[in-house]
Amino acid sequence: MDPAAENEQLREALSSRAVIEQAKGMVMLVRGCSAREAFAVLVAVSQQSNVKLRDVATVVVATGSATEPGLSDADAGRAVRAALCAHLG
Repeated sequence: MDPAAENEQLREALSSRAVIEQAKGMVMLVRGCSAREAFAVLVAVSQQSNVKLRDVATVVVATGSATEPGLSDADAGRAVRAALCAHLG
């Protein structure tokens, strides 16, 4: 494999992992669940919606990041749940 291509794949994998970890944390906060359960939620959404896990995670993180800094935990939770539900159909 071309070293440049391999480096790009490694960068993409690290980036995907970071966003998945962020999304797991958001799901844990909203659902009050463990890291394992949060990951299972993200995987289930990915499989049910036929969307790559990193893309589901990106939507969850973007939704949470788009909220106002002073937003209440309940309102932030609703925003993340809405993003998850949108992928569930």
